[in-house]
Amino acid sequence: MGDSDGMNQSAVASLAGTTLLVVDDVPENLMVLGSLLRNAGYTVRVARSGAAALRYAALAPLPDLILLDLMMPGMDGYEVFQQLRANEATAAIPVIFLTALNQAQDVVRGLHMGAADYIVKPIEPEVVLARVRTQLEARQARDWLRDQNAFLEAEVVRRMAENRRIQDESERTQALLNHQRELILASAAEGIFGVDGGGIINFANPAAATLLGYGREDLRGRQVQEVLFPPGQEGGRQAGEDFSIRTAYQEGVVVEGKETLLWRQDGSPLAVEYSCTPILEEGSLRGAVITLQDISERKRYLEQLEHKSNYDDLTQLPNRNLLNDRLTHACQRSQGDGVAVLVLNLDRFKGINDSLGHGAGNQVLREAALRLRGAAENQHTLARIEGDEFVLVAEVTESAAVPLAQQMLQSLSKPFLIDEREFFLTGSIGIALFPRDGESVEVLLKNAMAAMYKAKGAGGDRFHFYAAEMNARSLERLELENGLRRAIDNDELVVHYQPLLSLRTGEIIGAEALVRWQHPERGLVMPGEFIPLAEECGLIVPLGEWVLRNACRQNKAWQAGGLPTVKVAVNLSARQFAAQDIVLLAGSILEETGLPPACLELELTESAVMADAEAFVHATERLKGLSIALTIDDFGTGFSSLNYLKRFSVDRLKIDQSFVRDIIHDANSAAIALAIISLAHSLKMLAIAEGVETEAQLNFLRARDCDEMQGFYFSKALPAAEFEAMLRQRRKLEFSSTSRLPQRTLLLVDDEPGVLSALKRLFRREGYHLLTAGGGMEALNLLASHEAGVVISDARMPEMSGAEFLGRARELYPNMVRIMLSGYTDLAAVTSAVNRGELFSFLTKPWDETELLDTVREAFRHQESRRQSHPGEQTGEGGGHV
Repeated sequence: MGDSDGMNQSAVASLAGTTLLVVDDVPENLMVLGSLLRNAGYTVRVARSGAAALRYAALAPLPDLILLDLMMPGMDGYEVFQQLRANEATAAIPVIFLTALNQAQDVVRGLHMGAADYIVKPIEPEVVLARVRTQLEARQARDWLRDQNAFLEAEVVRRMAENRRIQDESERTQALLNHQRELILASAAEGIFGVDGGGIINFANPAAATLLGYGREDLRGRQVQEVLFPPGQEGGRQAGEDFSIRTAYQEGVVVEGKETLLWRQDGSPLAVEYSCTPILEEGSLRGAVITLQDISERKRYLEQLEHKSNYDDLTQLPNRNLLNDRLTHACQRSQGDGVAVLVLNLDRFKGINDSLGHGAGNQVLREAALRLRGAAENQHTLARIEGDEFVLVAEVTESAAVPLAQQMLQSLSKPFLIDEREFFLTGSIGIALFPRDGESVEVLLKNAMAAMYKAKGAGGDRFHFYAAEMNARSLERLELENGLRRAIDNDELVVHYQPLLSLRTGEIIGAEALVRWQHPERGLVMPGEFIPLAEECGLIVPLGEWVLRNACRQNKAWQAGGLPTVKVAVNLSARQFAAQDIVLLAGSILEETGLPPACLELELTESAVMADAEAFVHATERLKGLSIALTIDDFGTGFSSLNYLKRFSVDRLKIDQSFVRDIIHDANSAAIALAIISLAHSLKMLAIAEGVETEAQLNFLRARDCDEMQGFYFSKALPAAEFEAMLRQRRKLEFSSTSRLPQRTLLLVDDEPGVLSALKRLFRREGYHLLTAGGGMEALNLLASHEAGVVISDARMPEMSGAEFLGRARELYPNMVRIMLSGYTDLAAVTSAVNRGELFSFLTKPWDETELLDTVREAFRHQESRRQSHPGEQTGEGGGHV
């Protein structure tokens, strides 16, 4: 066998002209790959479908290599590959799969089926040419070795037949063959070496030495077992294999394209794909040629893809894909002992994303994942499936699921720290049990989710087990949410108005705007059915904005129609307050509708106010700058701080209907209501009672100086047209003879009869007992026989000035609160009177009715509080403010 026959010729043979078959259903890909490979000197066939690929692969000359796209319509790459392997003519043709970066499972499946390699799209020319050449060289080397082995066996048999005694010649031939193989394989990309019958390495190409961490000459003469398997290490084994490299070279087994684990000289592991070709002489094993290809990078890539397809990037917890697999295996292992599925959703998490951004939200999710992982035992699977939802799979019974749920909730109880701000979050957990609540992964997760929504609907920070009726409720909830989204766009919402009334005059002073949903199938849906859902799914922000705009627009229309001026009160959600600038929104809507700011009042619940009290303090100051009134709703039901309350620029405290309902027969409810009234008056606010339904409740509140009310006793919430008719009719609250106000006597002193008449008309509506006098002396005569709590005196009167009269009144009746009303601003006289403590307030003519009524109301409360604080005291000083 001469140098020109074989190894040298093969070693220098060009791969140009080799036939390649490229299969892809995208013409642009075929054009790019075809042009690239033809320019490299290859003969290229192309096929746009699986069926065409099978035809072209069987045409002579057979392609030396096939590049096959995995995802094609009709017949995909897997089916094409299987049919190529089933055809004896094409079974040995190596195939490189073309795949996209995100097709991790596809790559794994293809390599397990026997693909030679893979190329990732988008195409990188250098990678394509390198991998194509590597596979062609490897195939050429294996083909040559197979041919040479056959030739060698024939040559040895022939020569042994001629002269079995020429042993030395045979050994020289074997040495020459080894030398020739070494030269041929020196440039191959794969590590290739040969061993003799005793397992001694007799040649190795540079790639093999480099791969195993040796110098080229260091491998020759070494025992292959010591090189590949140092003491204490064993070769890897693929699942299902009954052989290893050791078996192959010791027993003469032909092996192609198997994976195993070896060790380099420095002890580091090396993942390889190996082939082994035995060398036989007269049926006896004389050695073997072993090829090694480093697949470490490929395995790392596959491991990364596998991790990405099974784990959540943010929390590193298992994702839905791995969860489904683990839950399936847990149910298979259960044998009726039970598997618990716990679905946890964070309560109020959306508020963090809305107010602080997604970066802060991600930080909270990572921290929550760490806490929940610590609460779950190691043998359980904790996964994050989406958003703020986590799932725990535990192979436990119902009784053991309870402490697990409690531990998960407890792990969330400590505050979360974000940007040096503390936040408290809770969780809602739903529990479904296998096999009681479902026998498939999908059913168990669905039912656990339904139980979770029940826990959330009950207020959160709790867990619930699944019950069958939850399915119907969850479907109803989903339909309701979808319908509510459409309702905002389809103008299915309407606003009803419940009258707000003065408990002094009985007149309608305003209305609370309450939204209703005119459902196309269910009719009128009350807010209690859809407002909590709107809060939970984030629709409360656009819904609340819609109500505010429509209520302001309607009130402006009433004013334009000549109706009495009233205020409209609109409820705000805590989520609205956190998600948007309410002050900016209210200001823009007032400007858009033209409604005066004094005709708008915003209501926020006490619990919502205290969620971020500092932010609310600043918001109330800005609202006051716009002259918008503010009410704290449901006062007494939250966890208020009086320290904050005194800082709020609030106009009203609303007594919750739970206290009003029991105010007649429950001493505690009555005490709380009276305390709220007293607190409001002390802080110069008004007290309004909601839910007044009986005359007895009305009389109780009116006698104790509650300022305003609303409730079914007068009217339920009405459509806009009916409320408008009520305003036009000047309907008012009629008080029975048994209904009484605290007795308050007001003395009016002015020398102008027209002024006295106007003042009498104004204050008579307020229910005061009125005394009038045309001058100071007449007023002193009246006071000698009548007690008055407050006096309003003109400044300039004949015979006796207002200052002189008020000075004498102070000396004679120190507990009477004094107010001066004048059309002249005699600064010296006013300053002197105030400095001497003679005046509670100074007001100018013409007066602002609202200001005058509020001032007199405060004056009476000031007088009554002084009397209660000092019941035996007969002297005192005025409040003194101008």
